[in-house]
Amino acid sequence: MIIKSNETMSVAVLTANSVNINYPVKNILHSSRTKVFKTVALTTTATIVFDCLAAVTCNSIDIDNHNISSGATIKWQGNATDAWGAPSVDEELTWSADIINKDFTGGSYRYWRLHIVDAGNTDTFIKLGRVFGASSYTTPGLAQIFGDSIIDNSVYTEAAGGTTYGDIRYFREDISVKWNKILTAERATMKAQFLLMTAPHFITFDESVIPVGTLYVTKAIEGLHFNLLRNSAYWETAMQYKQEK
Repeated sequence: MIIKSNETMSVAVLTANSVNINYPVKNILHSSRTKVFKTVALTTTATIVFDCLAAVTCNSIDIDNHNISSGATIKWQGNATDAWGAPSVDEELTWSADIINKDFTGGSYRYWRLHIVDAGNTDTFIKLGRVFGASSYTTPGLAQIFGDSIIDNSVYTEAAGGTTYGDIRYFREDISVKWNKILTAERATMKAQFLLMTAPHFITFDESVIPVGTLYVTKAIEGLHFNLLRNSAYWETAMQYKQEK
């Protein structure tokens, strides 16, 4: 499991090649994935430069609530200067209709860039919700126990005559993960990651093991508790998340 609570791109000054004034580029850093950035009409190339003012580490990129088409070329790049002929990091992203995600070796650079060429986009503009560049943490993978729940937030009321009426709201996915072989050094790292979970962030699972892929979540617990297993050098702990809408 990869936790991406350390959003290193949040400090960046953003510059885009094309901006619809009603959907500014700053929206891609807003915690709500429903606040979006759009290019102007008839512009299906989007280039956004992230100037972080100093070098920051990034080894993960997630793009949520987008209208990018399946034939697009999508690149995430990093460089010491705002020059993109041969950037130090040049990652091509695999398209997904849901969250576009890539975890990679990464590096530490002042400038990062998202570059999208989408000539086949039938909307004739590019829309992006959340663009989330982070310095991620891969948790200990041994002996994970995973739980997946669908929660109905609708409110139901039974009238005096026995008829039930519903205020239909949204469904969300709740995730729980338990680790039962945590070393002491790993415990310290997981505590540090928990302190970074102050806002919605992305988590990614290995789909060959846990088939849910990447989710945009908020922690659903107030504390991270560790128990030392009896006659053992290992600790156990658990995390709970709620899916963001």
